[in-house]
Amino acid sequence: MKDPNWRKCILRADSRDVIKHIPDNSIDFILTDPPYNLGQHSTGNIPLPGRSAMNNDVAEWDMVDFNPEEWADEFVRILKPTGNLFIFTSYNQLGRWYNCLDHKFDTSNFMVWHKTNPAPKIFKAGFLNSCEMIFTCWNKKHTWNFISQKEMHNFIESPICMRPERLSNPKHPAQKPVAILKKMIEIASNENDIVFDPFMGVGSVGVATLELNRRFIGVELDPCYFQAASERVEKVIVMSDKEAMTRYKQPNEETGLLCEPTASYGEMHGLVSSFFDVGANKKIVRKEQVKEKKKNETGFSPIIKWPGGKEKELKFITPNVPNFKRFFDPFVGGGSVFMGLDADEYYINDFSEELIDLYKYISEQDELFFKYVEAIDVSWKNATEFFCSNNYLNTLYVRYRNASISKKELQQHIVDFCRDNAERTNNILEGNFRLLPSILVKELEKNLLRKMVRMQQLEEQKYELPTKDVDDNIESAIKSAVYMNYRYLYNKIKIEDNRPLHCALFFFIRNYAYSGMFRYSNKGEFNVPYGGIAYNSKYMLKKIDYYKSELLQEHFRKTKIYNVDFEEFLQKCNPTQDDFVFLDPPYDSEFSTYAQNPFMKEDQQRLADYMLNKCKAKWMMIIKNTDFIYNLYNKKGINIRTFDKEYLVSFMNRNNKKVTHLLITNY
Repeated sequence: MKDPNWRKCILRADSRDVIKHIPDNSIDFILTDPPYNLGQHSTGNIPLPGRSAMNNDVAEWDMVDFNPEEWADEFVRILKPTGNLFIFTSYNQLGRWYNCLDHKFDTSNFMVWHKTNPAPKIFKAGFLNSCEMIFTCWNKKHTWNFISQKEMHNFIESPICMRPERLSNPKHPAQKPVAILKKMIEIASNENDIVFDPFMGVGSVGVATLELNRRFIGVELDPCYFQAASERVEKVIVMSDKEAMTRYKQPNEETGLLCEPTASYGEMHGLVSSFFDVGANKKIVRKEQVKEKKKNETGFSPIIKWPGGKEKELKFITPNVPNFKRFFDPFVGGGSVFMGLDADEYYINDFSEELIDLYKYISEQDELFFKYVEAIDVSWKNATEFFCSNNYLNTLYVRYRNASISKKELQQHIVDFCRDNAERTNNILEGNFRLLPSILVKELEKNLLRKMVRMQQLEEQKYELPTKDVDDNIESAIKSAVYMNYRYLYNKIKIEDNRPLHCALFFFIRNYAYSGMFRYSNKGEFNVPYGGIAYNSKYMLKKIDYYKSELLQEHFRKTKIYNVDFEEFLQKCNPTQDDFVFLDPPYDSEFSTYAQNPFMKEDQQRLADYMLNKCKAKWMMIIKNTDFIYNLYNKKGINIRTFDKEYLVSFMNRNNKKVTHLLITNY
């Protein structure tokens, strides 16, 4: 362990991503409660004569098909030879867990948890659902703290989780009593062991683990469950650790609790890897950022999402790359090919000033730039916490949906809410951003009203939205307000006024704008809206970890960066016959200004003239097929091939959804 004093690592993330960063043979006990997939069998709430209906429904996440097979190999990989695996499950999933895990362990077994106070059967037409199963696995020499013959039955009996332990906000339909979790942890692990729960929910396994002086790693994707779990776990640490004042960081502003910092999705890689000493020759790397390395490839991901990026086209590019020493790219854009190909030296250029600032700040590891980006990312997490702590907004929408209040009354309630919570709203922003001009409160008011009215219209046209969808939409309205505030600053702050700040805002906008579009109004202001629900759980620190990694820095140490016209770049660098030039120029179309830098037919002709008549190096160009482009390059000694590419987004129908692209080389 790098830090022997650590107690917990709590991450808001998809555990399928997190588990990839956990080293082999590093977890002592996996105790978890994944979805049961009983939702498809639910009959919904049960109507009762003369009283309100009995809640018999399940959470929306349980309706999503859960496949144990996707988890089996990773569970086996991360578990120590002395470790144990306990999985809460149901009758319909037990067989699947058995089939994918039994042959991987020396022993598999199951326990039964008998609930002494299950939900009653109102119509007395079947057995009570009073038992849940726990599938268990281990190998020889596994940790096992045998208590007594009487205490070691594979049968546990207790009431279901009841108040005050059971949470009412948020309410988790599968919250387990800490008492039964403690018994399992006592049997299957020792003090200071690491207990891992990839489906943390509201954190009951974490509470039980820490109360028994074990260490805990928990992962939860739902923002409200994650917030509740964080608070419960932090409370246990403070109450149980007499050295909390010296071992933990600053108090949480809302709860006043001292704790290790909890982690967002974006912090996943850095925090998980920091708990494990993986050795000098063994590195934890993200699969999506450093892929399997092939001939001529580095395996790196692009620096940033960029219109027309060539990451998907590497499968066409790489096999056709010649042998070379130095790499040149006059139109580097998002850097797919620059980052993807292996070379002794790199020379990159782009005419976009703010894009090249990003490359320079990564290369120089500019502290101020990273400070601004990290502050923006913290505000994204703050926005999630703001949503989770304001259930009033959900209640308000339900009243509007049920016609208990009119649209005008809804608007007044939202205005009152934003006025009363103006200070809390502005505190979503972090650090120096609170000192800059802000439209956050105004945008929150506008976005909440627009989103709630739109949801109600959709429900009238189709069907009532599930609670999860309502939550996602309201969180999206809050996140959209934060986005619009940063968009406002991006348009307001000139690049020369504060280059690191402007670049940080540019980086944020690039990550969160709808479909990665970059479009400007006639006034020259960026005007693309927020990307929507799919971006709610997206964090930038995942990318920042990548930018700060030693492997990436080694790549940049071999790189020289330019911000000039392509012809000036090529003339200055003067690539030779041992070099390779990759070209991905703006396409020949009426709309060739994705980042306020026009590239017209005259520029295409200049480029063709230089490459055909002056360039000594081997070169490759990827470009959209038009008669104009084809005629420019259809010359003796030039090899032209085609492939198809499908665009996800089209600006005002200026591009066809499917176009044929050309791969042009002089070799």
